[in-house]
Amino acid sequence: MTTALRALDALHAAVGAARVLGLDVVRAESVRAEASARLRIAPDAYVAALVGGTGVGKSSLLNALAGQPVSTAGPRRPTTGRTVAWVPAGDEVTSRELRPLLEHLDVGTVVEHGGDLANVVILDLPDIDSLEPSHRAAVEAVLPKVDVVVWVTDPEKYADAVFHDTFLRDWMSRLDRQIVILNKADRLPPDAARSVVADLGSVLRRELPALQRHAPEIILTRAVAGAEEVGELRRWFGEAVDAKAVIVDRLVAGARTAIADLAGLAGVTATESRTGDERELPRPIIAPRQRERAIDAASNEVLRVVDLRGVERQAVASTRAQARRRGTGPIGLVTTAIYRATGRNRAAADPAGYLRAWRRRGGFAKAAEMVRSVITAALPAVPVALRSQYAATGRAGELEDRIGTSVDAVISRQRELEPPSSRFWPVFGLLQSANTLLLVAAAVWIVVWILARPEVASYDVPIPGPVPAPLALLTLGLVLGFVLARALSLHAGWLGRRWARRTTGAIRSAVHETVAIEAFASIDRLETARADLAKAWHEGGSMPPTAPEPTPRART
Repeated sequence: MTTALRALDALHAAVGAARVLGLDVVRAESVRAEASARLRIAPDAYVAALVGGTGVGKSSLLNALAGQPVSTAGPRRPTTGRTVAWVPAGDEVTSRELRPLLEHLDVGTVVEHGGDLANVVILDLPDIDSLEPSHRAAVEAVLPKVDVVVWVTDPEKYADAVFHDTFLRDWMSRLDRQIVILNKADRLPPDAARSVVADLGSVLRRELPALQRHAPEIILTRAVAGAEEVGELRRWFGEAVDAKAVIVDRLVAGARTAIADLAGLAGVTATESRTGDERELPRPIIAPRQRERAIDAASNEVLRVVDLRGVERQAVASTRAQARRRGTGPIGLVTTAIYRATGRNRAAADPAGYLRAWRRRGGFAKAAEMVRSVITAALPAVPVALRSQYAATGRAGELEDRIGTSVDAVISRQRELEPPSSRFWPVFGLLQSANTLLLVAAAVWIVVWILARPEVASYDVPIPGPVPAPLALLTLGLVLGFVLARALSLHAGWLGRRWARRTTGAIRSAVHETVAIEAFASIDRLETARADLAKAWHEGGSMPPTAPEPTPRART
């Protein structure tokens, strides 16, 4: 059962990926549910179904196999439309094991036999072309549950449209073991019978190319002649001595077909590989270079709106404000208080607030359009079943919102938005405080000198000439204050620019990364699902490559 379990695991993965892609998984889910149920019941008996149209001789075949009347035969079927099951007779244990299987098949009549076909349950199904809709519905309900199918036709109905278009074409690829019976061969001369078999074989090859490697055998029967004329069919049933192998083959074939159907809709069954490895992931819908160009263009547009140059100016101003508070003495404290009270700091020295207010400077509609245009251009290469899903990823409003939300997240993650400091700034503050005292002393001395006219020394200066000591002291204090303030500003500016470059560089990288993720996040989700579906298709055993089919033999 390992092979079946592996196929079911692959089908489970394929269904999950197909759901992400928005594909219809109803049929695949039913295949998986049926397989899971079948593995748990009657593993030592396989189920064969006789499928065909009205009057082709299904009931006669079953009666001939049984050697006694099991199902009512005739050109017209009874109106019951219920399935007749021919089951091997056995002890109580065998009957108990078969009971859940018969309930699972929802058979109407059960007939036991004591023949040599001990491990097979044969079903005589209602006609597929019955005028009663419930008959065909009953067939379609049972077919997914059977392990082997005997397709029964006759010289008059072997090319019937219902038989070929609705059943053979739809169901043959899901089964691993099946056979085609051309009944009523006694109505044809030998040459005509062989011609009909050849024609039927060519029709199957033309309509079902996936079955060329495992084409069903075509045999001739004359069921009305009794058990001797269905020996080849009995032999074919007897060849399947290992019921578990038959069941596993059917479940694997059904899972493979379901996976192949989903993979075909997603366009991942014909992946090209430059290395010759057929398991290579499907080629991305958007070429990597186109994607990179779109990401670069969108990132630059986002950064233009965020305005990193403005952030740098704010960062430098914020650093200088911090330096002014700590390194300019009493005068700097007064200036800082005035700037805070007037809101100057919030307007010109708040890099965090400036970043958070990016929406005041514009939106990301242009950036979203750059991404959307790339997605739109790639849509013609998207499989039809997925086109609406891929088109939805390029909706401008949603894309703009995703990019905006991601940029907000980048800004909120920035931890280095507090201005730097320096251990030298307090030294500047002490010097400025001392210089402030010097200025105060010089100012007092000048007032006293003006009012009292005491004798003071004078200093000869080349251009002004003699300068009284109080004025010389005041001038010295002003010069020292200017030099200290200028040195502090230069040092704070250098620290601020270095901090700003580090901060904006981190923001630039983070924005580029988040745009790369968010701009194509929905596309990536779909591409991952396509890759998972391709992997499931390969791991579940992709449908075998086509090969020339041996000419069907006419057996009598």
